[in-house]
This record gives sequence, C-alpha cells and structure tokens, in this order.
Amino acid sequence: MQVLSLAFDIILAGYVAWEVARMVPRYRQLKQAVAAGDTGARTRMYYHALTFEWVSALLALIALGFNWTKLNPRFLSLAGNALIRPFSSGGDLDRGMITGLAVDLVGGTIGFIVARLRANRRGVQPAADAPARWWRKLLPDFTALIPVTARERLLWSAAAISAGVCEETVFRGWLLAILHSRVGLGGTALVLTAAAIFGLAHTYQGITGVVLTAIAGILFCVLYVVTGSLLVPIVLHSLVDLRFAFLPAPRVRKPEAVYALSAAPEL
Repeated sequence: MQVLSLAFDIILAGYVAWEVARMVPRYRQLKQAVAAGDTGARTRMYYHALTFEWVSALLALIALGFNWTKLNPRFLSLAGNALIRPFSSGGDLDRGMITGLAVDLVGGTIGFIVARLRANRRGVQPAADAPARWWRKLLPDFTALIPVTARERLLWSAAAISAGVCEETVFRGWLLAILHSRVGLGGTALVLTAAAIFGLAHTYQGITGVVLTAIAGILFCVLYVVTGSLLVPIVLHSLVDLRFAFLPAPRVRKPEAVYALSAAPEL
C-alpha cells in the first residue's frame, strides 16, 4: 500500500507540474483567441480547468488511500508554529479573522463591480492592442479568463467552486501531508514551501500573481490549521474566485468585440 501511495504521489506531482508548464503557453493562446473574437475560447479553457481540478483531486485522494483522517492538520504539528500561534487562541480572534476576511472579500467584489461600471460609463474601451499603461504590468495577469456571457459565468462558477474544493484538497490536504511525512519539512519551512508551490502553480499570471497566490496559500494554511478542517479554506477559496462571475461585461458596440476588449479590461 505504501508503494502504491508513493506511486500516486509521483504521478500527481508530475501531472500538476506538466499542467502548470502547459498553462503558460495555453493562457497566451487564450489571450490571442479572445483578442481575435473567438467566442468559444474561454469555454474551452473552463472545461479544461474543470478536468484538471477534479483529476488532480482524485489522484490526491488515491495517494492518501481515501483515508480522510489524513486530511487533518494536527498531524502536521503546526499548532505552535510562529505563523500559526497568533491565530490559535480561538474564540473571538478566530471569528474576527474570518469576519474580516469576509468583509474584505465583499468590499473587493463591490470595488471590482464599481470600477467596471465606471469604465462602461466612459464608453467603448480602448482596443486590445492599445499600449498598456505601465501600472498594468504590475497586476496579476488573469483578465482574459474573466467571463462576459451568461454561459461563461455559469461555467466560471462551476470552475471556481471546483478550484476551492480541489485545490484545497491538493495543495493544503495532500501537499502539506507529503511535504511533512515524506520530505520531512515542518514548521515555518513547511508552510512557506507549500505556499511557494501553490504560487508557482499560477505562473501564467506573472510574477505578481505568483507572489499574491503564495500569500493566499499561507492564509489558507493558517485557516486549515486553526479551524482543523479544510472546509473554511475551501469556502473562502471558492468565494475569492466566484466573485468574478458577477462583474458586468465591458460595454461594446458589437457583441463580438467584448472578447477583444476583455483581454485588457478597465479595472
């Protein structure tokens, strides 16, 4: 059984690394397709994302032997870690942290919506090939993925919920467990290594996206350990991604143009 588990650990690690490497050119092709007005480009990407999420989660569960007790952070010995300790006292502090995250999430979503509506009021947006403002280069690059039609919003919602369930299972449940049990990492090194790998899994978003996702990985790890369950990070992760389903579409003269313009939305 140990040999089989190790084999699936290797298979999963290879599968994730392969998909991460392929995502960089695939996302570049998506942006080109969107700019060219390909109305099926995002849909194809969403279906691919759904496949990746659930295949990786299934491989993680197989590697864990479908032993749900392994998805328990107490085996990681992180409760007394310097990154975790400030949040481990329980009670009001835990509730306050979760409430604060919820407020930030709602506020950020409203901010995105207001920014898009303001851009729409200014009229038709610049062409996709217009020179990018310098500060845009500092932002995570995932705008070509944001849905603009009703069908895309539905598929995005499915992909967002799947990302919450599957990525937390893989990057918090499975990854932390194997880094601790097989690699021998513990404490701060364990948290930071897992967070860095989670960030690198989003390489297609550029360096800023990698850094911000790694920081999110630390936060999800803290929530996992403090609450003793994957449920809270799953819900938060899902909501972080799901909020983009509510962004208004860019205002354009022709329906096809929404794809070209959404490659660089005014946010």
